[in-house]
Amino acid sequence: MNKCDIILDATLNLLASRGFHGFSIRDVAKEAGVATGTVYLYFEDREDLIKKLHSQIIETVGREVFVAMSNELSLYQQFHHMCRNFWDLFKRRPAMILSKGQFDHLPADLLRSRHEEAKIVLEPLFTFFVRGRDQQELKNFPDEILFSLAFEPYFEIARKSLQGFIVVDDDMLDRIIRASWDSIALHPER
Repeated sequence: MNKCDIILDATLNLLASRGFHGFSIRDVAKEAGVATGTVYLYFEDREDLIKKLHSQIIETVGREVFVAMSNELSLYQQFHHMCRNFWDLFKRRPAMILSKGQFDHLPADLLRSRHEEAKIVLEPLFTFFVRGRDQQELKNFPDEILFSLAFEPYFEIARKSLQGFIVVDDDMLDRIIRASWDSIALHPER
């Protein structure tokens, strides 16, 4: 791992444990095991560091969640695959889901700019939504609503699981994925 990635990883860990206001550049440097000046070689300031961390998270999600996606699978199978990949990512990188709430509370103008970037990286997801509406398998809601219905509760469940409030085994995970699917499917299973 290069120094830039080490610094971003340290920032993610601090963000997950302390929140945005709970750490300084000096704290990041200490967590990363580098000199404070080294952080400034890669990042202009704390805001730049947070923006680049957010971009890295989006890219990681895009790279890992849509891996081995196949249009040969049914829409439900594709959805199940994405959810399983999200879950596996959260288990491997718990700080990602534990810091999500921090990013959700960024200023609106910054969120909008990050949102446009996310739409490009997460294009396979939005293509999935379009295909689902076109095939009349998904409810006719805008992408943002489908995303919120299908994935936001799932992220919260993952966060609670990581914090030890609930236990989610494989059977429970499959039932959660089915419930998420039912929230967006035009004809949920009865």
